[in-house]
Amino acid sequence: MNCEELIGSLWQEAEKKISAILRDSGEEEARIVEEALLRIRRLREESQQLCSSASGKRAGEILSEAEKKARLVTIAEDARLSERLYRISQASLHELRKCDYQGSFRNMVSELPPLGWKIVRVHAEDAGTAREYFPEAGIITDDSISGGMDVMTEDGKIRVINTFEKRLERAWGDILPHIMKEFRETV
Repeated sequence: MNCEELIGSLWQEAEKKISAILRDSGEEEARIVEEALLRIRRLREESQQLCSSASGKRAGEILSEAEKKARLVTIAEDARLSERLYRISQASLHELRKCDYQGSFRNMVSELPPLGWKIVRVHAEDAGTAREYFPEAGIITDDSISGGMDVMTEDGKIRVINTFEKRLERAWGDILPHIMKEFRETV
């Protein structure tokens, strides 16, 4: 399963959850930004009414500080939203098991370098399949793995984590900007 398929699949499965979170976060962010912009507008109006240069300078400082706070609030809300979206995406990874998972597992195995893998960690439902592909290895079940495998050589010097979780982690930096762009277009 390549990165595009993972992105597409995650997007489809999490779209409803993301929409709800985006709406909630968007409303909160919009409220906070609106309050900050209102304060900025008031400060601008006040600063225009000030006639002395000392008062004007102070108003400029206050305005600058308010704009800085508004930017910080936006950044913090974006970080919270990103974290929530990542958790939802992680929780949705198990849905990938519903669509030709055996083919995906086989492809993930074929991506591994041909080494003598001695320890293989997989989801409990994949133990039998893992024994077929890794007959010489010790199979360890780990339900924190939603799909794929975590393999290690006998000496432990080489380890390859080829799981849905690791793929999401690696692709998240590419996925997030697209999600945030869509969020900004809907708010």
